[in-house]
Parts: sequence; structure tokens; C-alpha cells
Amino acid sequence: MPTIHEAREAIAAAHLPPAQAFAADAPAGGGLPEFDPAREQSLVIGADVVSFGTGVEAQFRQAISDSALFAQLMALQEVGQDADPMLFFDAYFRWMMRLGWLVQQRDTAELDVKGDGLDVHQAITGVITAFLAPIAGAAQAVLAVLDGLYQMNGKAPFIALFNKRSTRQKIGRFQFTYVRQTAEEGLFAEMAAFGLAADEAITQILFFKIHKNRASVRRSLGRLSIPADALDGIRVQLAAKVQAHRLAMIAEADLGPMDA
Repeated sequence: MPTIHEAREAIAAAHLPPAQAFAADAPAGGGLPEFDPAREQSLVIGADVVSFGTGVEAQFRQAISDSALFAQLMALQEVGQDADPMLFFDAYFRWMMRLGWLVQQRDTAELDVKGDGLDVHQAITGVITAFLAPIAGAAQAVLAVLDGLYQMNGKAPFIALFNKRSTRQKIGRFQFTYVRQTAEEGLFAEMAAFGLAADEAITQILFFKIHKNRASVRRSLGRLSIPADALDGIRVQLAAKVQAHRLAMIAEADLGPMDA
């Protein structure tokens, strides 16, 4: 695990993609919301949906959002938009580690698509439920956001951002992250990442139908942790590094009533 000084050096030396490259995708009202530690909140950060459990302090919600944005941008810079999704996730995890996050678990496998016409939403629901089952309330929180993304108007800013950043021609990749904080052990991020390769163009990833022998879905599950003081030690520098990218890459997942 790098020291705070080493993590700060990594942030300073990193060359992010230019913010202008993402400006056209900026959602209405994009950027960091007002964080409230007393309630569950979810953000779409590019192709990552990050959900915070109650009790995660506001400054850490900000720092974790910036961590996710930084790691995603650096993975894009390292492997490119059209890379194999698993290579992208490998790069993402490496950059999280350079920020001081410790990978406690990492497991990658292909999903078995037994039938024909299964949609992506159905395929990943069981994975998320099983992965987050040991953590009280985690699966319910993430599945509520997943169902919201699946059911709501695709023109909503946070859904449009998610669809734009999660699909590229015949490749799709996206993550769901649940963040919790404990007094004794610091902060934990449970990540369920998915990569889809198809023989036809993918439009909206969660509505895409998976046909056996015409598409494959792989998943990469990971559990990361970081001490609160280590995250606090990079918070200000990390915020300055990614600030220009926040408006185009972050939107709060508002799951309230919307027009059809």
C-alpha cells in the first residue's frame, strides 16, 4: 500500500485526458451534489454507479467520487475507449491502488448465458444480489438504482450519461459500487464490474438482449478498502486534479418520478 506521500506524487504526475474531450457529454446539472451522510445517495460517474450507505461522511463521499473519476479517466488514458473491458477494469483497479486503496478481493469469471433473449439487467441482478448479500442493506440499495436506471426515461441526464460512457460500438462496460464506512476499519468499496462483447452494435446497455453464441458477459468482483486518514490525506489534491472533469462525468442518480 503506498504512503500518502506516494499517492500524492502519483496524482501530481498523472496526465488525465483533456476535459474538453468530454464536454459534449455534460449532463444537465452535472457535477458533485450536496452530500448528506444521513441518507443513501447514488451517483453516476461515467460508467460507474456509486452508492453510499448511510453514515459515510460527506468529505469521504466527495473523495471517493473523485477517486472513482480519477481511476476511470486514467484507465481510459492507459488502455483506450475501445479496449477489452477486463483490461479497462484491470487498469482501473491499478489506479485505485496507486491512490492508496487496498484490494482485498478480486474475482473474474464469465457469466453462463443458458437461454436466449436474456437481457443484461436480468443477467447481472443475481450476481449483485449474491455478492452484496453479506452486507446489510447493500444489495437492496444497489438494485434500487439498477432498477431505476432500467425503468426510467433514457433521456434523464444521469441515464444518458451512463449510456454514453458504458457503450462503444459492440463493447459495453459498467460498474456498480457500494461504499460503506466503519469506525474501526475505515472505508470499503464493493465493486461489481461487467463487460459485454456482442456481434451487433450496443445502444442502451441495460436494455440489451443477450443471445447465446452472439454475446458474452464477464464480471469482475472486487472489495477495496482504505483508512480514513489515508483518504483524507489526498482529498484536496485529488479534488483539484479532477475538478475540470466533474461537470461532464458526474450526475446524481435521481430516482424520483420522471416523465415517460
